[in-house]
Amino acid sequence: MRYMKALLTLYHFNIQFIAGDEATYHLNVTEGFEPLLDLYLKNPEWKANLELQGHYLEFCEEEYPHVIDKLKKLCERGQIELISVHYSDQIYLAYPREDMELSEKINNEILSKCGLRRSKVFFAQENFFGPKVPRYMKRHGYEIALIDRSYYEYFRSLPRIAPYYRYDDVYVVLGRGEGFKYDNVEWSWLWYGDGEPVLTGKSPYSLFDYRTRDELIGKLEAKIKNYRDRGYQLMTVSDFVEQLKLLNIVPPALPRVPEGAWNMKDCRGVYQWMGFYASPYEMDVEIRSLTFKSRKYTLGALSFIKWAKEKGYDVSSEENILNKTIKHQLLAEVSDSTGWSPTFVEVGYSIKEAHLAIFYSLKVINSLKKKCNITEKIVINTRDDTVTPFREQQVKMNETKLPITIDFVGNDVSTKCYTLDKYEYLIKVELKPRGGVAGFKVPLHTNYIIYSPSLADDEVTTLNLGEYSCEKLYLPLPNGLLGLDKETFIIKNNETMHLAAIVDKHQKFVGFLTEGVPDYREFKWEFYVIKGSAEQALNKALEINIYPKLVV
Repeated sequence: MRYMKALLTLYHFNIQFIAGDEATYHLNVTEGFEPLLDLYLKNPEWKANLELQGHYLEFCEEEYPHVIDKLKKLCERGQIELISVHYSDQIYLAYPREDMELSEKINNEILSKCGLRRSKVFFAQENFFGPKVPRYMKRHGYEIALIDRSYYEYFRSLPRIAPYYRYDDVYVVLGRGEGFKYDNVEWSWLWYGDGEPVLTGKSPYSLFDYRTRDELIGKLEAKIKNYRDRGYQLMTVSDFVEQLKLLNIVPPALPRVPEGAWNMKDCRGVYQWMGFYASPYEMDVEIRSLTFKSRKYTLGALSFIKWAKEKGYDVSSEENILNKTIKHQLLAEVSDSTGWSPTFVEVGYSIKEAHLAIFYSLKVINSLKKKCNITEKIVINTRDDTVTPFREQQVKMNETKLPITIDFVGNDVSTKCYTLDKYEYLIKVELKPRGGVAGFKVPLHTNYIIYSPSLADDEVTTLNLGEYSCEKLYLPLPNGLLGLDKETFIIKNNETMHLAAIVDKHQKFVGFLTEGVPDYREFKWEFYVIKGSAEQALNKALEINIYPKLVV
């Protein structure tokens, strides 16, 4: 019986490690990245998977073209399998699918310009993943997903780790760890994570100490030699999967799990980036909400261009500005500005990029209004790409009592509830944190919740909470929708309160809560309650958060 011993490696490099601090961009390349490429060029028998966002490749192509040449050589020699799935290291789970589609498109253009081809392996920033990612992967030609083992095991136990799995229509390889054995296969991970500290021992946050260290080069060489002496063969992930097929290893089915990231117990899924304030100057909810506002302007510019083009206008100059607009929007969606412990410059980075996206969107819109001889206010419908004159409409809103039980948490809480129609309510709340916590809880009387998974904005699914071993689930809700039962839905307005929902199975509540916020901060949130069908609630969620109307 044929036996296989495989050594796998994943290096994840992020030019936005300290987003906005360009000094660290250069050090990232010259001290962390290029020396690693040189080491692999010196050792042609070594193989690894390397993940880079398009923004990293774009930066290298402009500032260090010789580094792109080295990378191309390694890819052509089959030593490096390049993974690149988005332009910016976005928290893509928190945004609608169209944003990821735009990111993929820009990323492919950069790959083409650099003369590089990405592999069919999918790995994203922070190892973000979710139940609808396999469908997205298939649509874009990806075949293998890398998922951190701790992410999956947060939701479901895996008594025996298999070398690969089937997850819907794609293969999954679970990352991290050493000394695995399954039938006639042994495998280990040499590295699975951030590539920046491999040869430096530091992260780019250590600006003055972030330098290549000869002893770490020697340590890596010795470790690989030790593995090879024990019969391990260095492989790319795609090679590994192909060899498993040749050995007739049948991949077990991997049941779906909700959205998450690596180091689940520490980051609590997307909550680390969408609700947990690690420092007094962090602004999770404020930034994620602002980027939904800038997204509305970006989509408005995109729709206006489509409309004007269909009318026969020359929109080439506006399309050039639009490309810049989309890039700023995607950069604003980066995870690092609200992540583990963002610096001042990182917090400001998303704010700056979001405002630049709004600025360039308005340049596009104002240019087209002039070109189309439009002098009045217009409404741009981003759902059907139509442009109509703006007409002031009075929406009748009668103040009423809350339609469901809501427990608000914080100081100076002020709430108003309005009836919009028979089944639809708008709740406006102003509050300050108390002891670092602000938000609200809603009792959960069922053993399930209804929501729209990331990358599936226009559909709803039911999560049976009893299927998962964890006590809490953290859901990003890009379209804002969460159903408490089959007739009661909450829709958060992501322009005012884009934060993760906490589903607490043990204490039986759904929470929209911030944690660690300075008590002097103040929030003004809006959300809706729909007492009706899932279809009604979904249509409202799409109208508010996915295809907003822009008045300009």
